[in-house]
Amino acid sequence: MSLDSSQKCDEETGLKSIALEPLELDETYQTPVDIRWGNCYPLFQKNNIPKIVIGPHWPLFICAYSLFFVASVFLIGWHFTSTSSEFIKWATFIICVNQCWSYAWVALINPGVINYDKNNSIDYRPRPSPELGIQNDSKTWYCSACKLLQLYGTVHCSDCDVCIQEMDHHCPWTGKCIGKGNIKQFYYFLASTLIFMIFNIIASLTQLDGAINGTRRKIKQGS
Repeated sequence: MSLDSSQKCDEETGLKSIALEPLELDETYQTPVDIRWGNCYPLFQKNNIPKIVIGPHWPLFICAYSLFFVASVFLIGWHFTSTSSEFIKWATFIICVNQCWSYAWVALINPGVINYDKNNSIDYRPRPSPELGIQNDSKTWYCSACKLLQLYGTVHCSDCDVCIQEMDHHCPWTGKCIGKGNIKQFYYFLASTLIFMIFNIIASLTQLDGAINGTRRKIKQGS
C-alpha cells in the first residue's frame, strides 16, 4: 500500500496510523517543505533551532516535578528551622534545588528532534555511484511518516510521532524521548536523584534521632 493510500484510509477510519519503517532513499524522494512535529511541541527556538521542546506525556512530568518541588520545599524548610548544622542546611538547599533544576533541564531541552533542518547536511553525504564503481556501506534512509532524511541512529518514535536522532528510549516521566540532545542531562538527572534520595534519608533520620534524644532528655530532666 502506498503512503498516500494509507493516509486516505486513516482519514476515512479515524484510526491513528502506525509509523512505517524507514525506507532506503531512492530517486523519487523529494525533501519536504513543511516541518512536522508529531506529538511534540516546540516552545522556544533560537536561530530556527528548537531549544525547548515538550513531549506528549508532559502531564506525567508536571505531576512528578510537582512532587519533587513540594518535597524539596518541605525538606529545606524543615532542616532550616529544626537543625543547628549549617552543613545540613545548605547541603539540603543545594541538593534540592539541583534536583528540581536537573529534572526540568532534561524534560525541556530538545531530545534530538532534527526536522527543523530539512537538508540536515545529509544531502551532501557521498552516495554509491555504480558508474564510477564507488562503494558506500553507509546508506541514506528516510522516514515515510515524517518524510524526513534520517541521519545514522535516527529512530521514529511512535509515542512522540517524530524522528529522534540517536534515540535511547521514550521516557514518560520526562514527557518525551531520551536521545542525542538530552542523554547526558538524563544521566545527570539520574545521579542527582540518587544523591537527593540518599542524602535526604540520612539527614532526615539524623534529625529524627536528634529530636527523639532531645525528647528523652527533657523527660528525664522533668522526672
